[in-house]
Amino acid sequence: MLRVRFGDDFEPAMPPLDCGEHLVSLLWSWGPTMCGSMGDSPLTHQEISYCQINTGIELSAWEAETLIKLSREYFGESHRATKRDCKPPFAESTEGEQVRRAEHQRKMRSFLDG
Repeated sequence: MLRVRFGDDFEPAMPPLDCGEHLVSLLWSWGPTMCGSMGDSPLTHQEISYCQINTGIELSAWEAETLIKLSREYFGESHRATKRDCKPPFAESTEGEQVRRAEHQRKMRSFLDG
């Protein structure tokens, strides 16, 4: 959504990870949510199991549970983020400043382009 709004070159900095980068990579590879009969929903143990079988990747119980928790958080935040006054899901950092700067640049470009 931010790239649509601010351009393809907008890359917000992500918080550093102490561990589990492979799980974030799998979350994006397998999809942070799944499509169900009522629309998107968080990943389930069954979906994670199918992904493991299809890819040959074996996850520990902790890794599978963490992927499910990440999916639930992503799903919940994706719904909260639709509200106009939604705050970023992270502690105060440079992220808010990056978004404000990008918004300012977009407005300036729009003004100057007339």
